[in-house]
Amino acid sequence: MGKVYVVGVGPGSPEYITERVKQVIARSDIVIGYKHSLDAIRSLLNGKDVRQITLKTQEEVYADVAKNLKNKTCSVTFTGDPDFSESEIVDRLIEIFGDVEIVPGISSIQVAASKSRVPIDKSALITFHITGSIEREKAMLLEAVKNARNIIMLPRPWDFMPIDVAEFLKQNGVDLGKFNVDIYEFLTLSNERVTKSRLSEIPKREYSDLCVMVIHSGSQT
Repeated sequence: MGKVYVVGVGPGSPEYITERVKQVIARSDIVIGYKHSLDAIRSLLNGKDVRQITLKTQEEVYADVAKNLKNKTCSVTFTGDPDFSESEIVDRLIEIFGDVEIVPGISSIQVAASKSRVPIDKSALITFHITGSIEREKAMLLEAVKNARNIIMLPRPWDFMPIDVAEFLKQNGVDLGKFNVDIYEFLTLSNERVTKSRLSEIPKREYSDLCVMVIHSGSQT
């Protein structure tokens, strides 16, 4: 029987790939992933059967690999830590492959928390990397803000980015001027960008899909 791993390759920089992940990739015959996750491990892919996927092609690729896996080892790679923001896809991989082993990675959430000096155990962690309704997550966000908790969150790239987050909170009675926010894009990469402002003053521009927001609890100077 073949072996399938679900692997977290860190936020982007090769410096954040764990030794455990390197070992798993080294013994994998097939490596599957989106472009960004594969870019992080390019130096480890020589001689591998590499399958780059998109949202449109992933199901077809997974099905083909499952059909032809036999005694091979396959790693399905994700940026960050698959235990945090990839639960939908991980559940689907378990449906397709059956027994999979999850190898955790360093998440952009951890890096952002460190840069903002916000302890994770005293923060609300929310991911909007969900294909369906995000109403439950919006309610969690609003409750955390109203309870003056630090929030570390992954916005949803296509419809709930930093400006949308601020507008949602404003519409629900939150005084945006009381809260500072740190917005991190391309964390750990050479083009890393950090924006620090009040929630009420978030710059109106395009933000990267690789984006993390840290909302600090209460009013800060």
